[in-house]
Amino acid sequence: MTGQELEAIRESLGYTQEQMADRIACDYVGYKRYATGARAVPRYIARNAVLLEFIRVNGLQKRLDKALDE
Repeated sequence: MTGQELEAIRESLGYTQEQMADRIACDYVGYKRYATGARAVPRYIARNAVLLEFIRVNGLQKRLDKALDE
């Protein structure tokens, strides 16, 4: 996954970079490096992003956000 693909998923979810970093379990500075292409996107980050996109496409994003924000 490229940084551009990661950012496209983030934008489709409506998250800020900081929110996305939290959702995919990485620190904000690391996320920014992946998103800009300064560092390669690790496999676990790509998988987490794909899972978030799957959740969004299947109409479960609001439920996930609520559960994670409690």
